Amino acid sequence: MPIFSATRAVAITGAFALLVSAAGCGGGSDAATDTDVAAAAAAEPESVSTEEVPQAHATAYTVSTQELLSNVVFATIGSTAWTLSDAAIVPSELRAGGQALNVGWMATQALAGTALIPGRSYTLIVKARADGAGGTSQISMRFRKPKYSESIRTYPLAVTATTYQDYRIDFTAPNYAAMADVVILAAGARLIVDSTSLKMRSAIPQTEAITFSAGSYVPAGYTLAFNDEFTGGSLKRSKWFTRYIYGGETQDHLNDEKQRYRDNNNHVVTSGVLKLVARKVRSDDPDGVNYESGMIRSDWTARYGYFEARVKMPAGRGAWPAFWLTSDVASDGRLSWPPEIDVFEFVNNGVDDRLNMLHSNVVKQTATTTSTLLYADPAFNANNTAYYAPFNFNDGWHTVGLEWDPDKVTVYVDGLKLYTRTYQWVYADGTLAAPAHIMLNLAIGGSWAGRYGIDDSAFPQALQIDWVRAYKKNS
Repeated sequence: MPIFSATRAVAITGAFALLVSAAGCGGGSDAATDTDVAAAAAAEPESVSTEEVPQAHATAYTVSTQELLSNVVFATIGSTAWTLSDAAIVPSELRAGGQALNVGWMATQALAGTALIPGRSYTLIVKARADGAGGTSQISMRFRKPKYSESIRTYPLAVTATTYQDYRIDFTAPNYAAMADVVILAAGARLIVDSTSLKMRSAIPQTEAITFSAGSYVPAGYTLAFNDEFTGGSLKRSKWFTRYIYGGETQDHLNDEKQRYRDNNNHVVTSGVLKLVARKVRSDDPDGVNYESGMIRSDWTARYGYFEARVKMPAGRGAWPAFWLTSDVASDGRLSWPPEIDVFEFVNNGVDDRLNMLHSNVVKQTATTTSTLLYADPAFNANNTAYYAPFNFNDGWHTVGLEWDPDKVTVYVDGLKLYTRTYQWVYADGTLAAPAHIMLNLAIGGSWAGRYGIDDSAFPQALQIDWVRAYKKNS
């Protein structure tokens, strides 16, 4: 009898109805399609290596020096190429005889559909000042998708100084870059913009130095392609977003979860560890939505490879952390679900799901899609897709890894192979899906994790993440 197998529809604001199993993660049973499990369980697990692998170099390309924005100093017939809302051309304070832009609300410039090349990196520089203290003004680089014109990537930077500063945003264009624009937004104080520039730059590195390799179990033949060791004192916003990609990047929960993802100190980085912190912030919501929590979604995307995270789980009843992959936007602007791979879901409802259990599964695209279990460790239950560990996951650090091939996935815990099952990364119509982004989140409650209530005495609590690493297979 599966622990959780109901699939429910989730309304994605202004976008589409997204079918999500559990918390956007699988968690269901595929017992009907698991064939020959007993024989597979007897197979020998593949060995893994703890040796450090080489890092991938950023993709090389010829950097163009072409200016990609038009009317960068507002000299060509005033506001040509810019769309203005409560904004006007004024004399420049820095360039004699020049012009600048005084923004009371918004100024935008849409780029030509072919201006930016997916996968290449760029630098946006805006010289500006706030015309008064306070406010929440910002500049941003934004990418949207064709359907509903919803944003899929926004790279913001706050403008706070009352003296002129060069505000710089470095970014890599996503898989779909045909609907991009620069947005200058004033709030609380007007912005004086003297100049703008957008040019290609060399590829932004996606890896950083690994100084602590204990607990890593990377199969042979892989090269590091992306990682975050969570050094420094804050979340690297150049690598991570803190909401789902859906609903114009505003989706802050799935299904009947009782938390909402926020940025109220919910992403705490200290001593090389990221804590996704959940807090109880109220007690009076009629639907029980009394909690705030944190999540991360990678800007970087890939299809296939080896992915792992070293984590320490929270212990409170009702907590629901997860590590999973879903498809990002495709090169034609399509954003669709499934596919999805749930590397782990740690559900603690205190009865059916406990502190020594770890769920892992894939989300099938259609009712007729099959996923055959090729191997299962004796401690992995195929019926409820759960690993029964000889320890509690909240008592220490553990590494969960995914080896993802075009035709199958394999999941490991601390180097122990839990299972291998067939899986193809395709949409429901059978076409190859877009590359995946990485997500880790701490959900609270809902009809699975909160089936027997939520232990409010456990808050605040956190999913602790030592590092996240992704590798590509050597050719």
